[in-house]
Amino acid sequence: MAHLSPRVTASTAATSVTVPIHAPARQRVAALATAFALVLAALLTGAVTARPAGATNVEDTFTDRLNNARSSRGIPQLTTRAHLVAVAREQAARMASRNTLYHNPNLTSDVNNWRWVGENVGYGPDALTVHVAFMNSPAHKANILDRDYSEVGIGAVVSNGRVWVAEVFRRPARITTSSVRTVSTVASRPDHALRLGSRGAAVTRVQTRLGLSRTGYYGRYTQAAVSRFQRQQGWAGRGNCGPKTWSRLF
Repeated sequence: MAHLSPRVTASTAATSVTVPIHAPARQRVAALATAFALVLAALLTGAVTARPAGATNVEDTFTDRLNNARSSRGIPQLTTRAHLVAVAREQAARMASRNTLYHNPNLTSDVNNWRWVGENVGYGPDALTVHVAFMNSPAHKANILDRDYSEVGIGAVVSNGRVWVAEVFRRPARITTSSVRTVSTVASRPDHALRLGSRGAAVTRVQTRLGLSRTGYYGRYTQAAVSRFQRQQGWAGRGNCGPKTWSRLF
């Protein structure tokens, strides 16, 4: 690719989103940006565990920065899980080998036991530059500080002077000590557009993503915030959250 500036993509599954950073752009599963090379997603509760086997300094930098950003705001740090690290490393390696930034299309099947799952991918000259780019992007920053996640796995590959990174976030469907794989609960997008007067968990998800108070009610304030987000994408900005807006948010 001929791009010299960093790029980023954020996504969430249970829903998914793609975020372009110089144009606009979380799939709880995809996002693409062309201003700074960065990738980020969300986080939730949990204590930090020991670094995973074979963790690199680059991966540790991303993990430390993410958790420092959370703890400095009184948000519980994310627990590192070896399973998520493995999934993230495989995606980072695929992107580096193809020299292409994209989300893992099999994220929701590669990650098990999830209630919420998300992915951030990006590349840049170094980990700190990518992280700073994330924090300078409202959408990516919102992912990093998201309280819906409790676990994270970060995989990074350095190739031809570029750091390629994938960050995989999860909130388990169930916490269990059993060796039996837990069936995951998929939270899907609403089957109709959210608009003035709508209520429920889907409305709360939109409000969380946009940094609003989590009331669960789609009032004028939420409508205006959605409208602003839509205009940032170059759309009309009517303020209703249909499939197109939802997929861009998550």
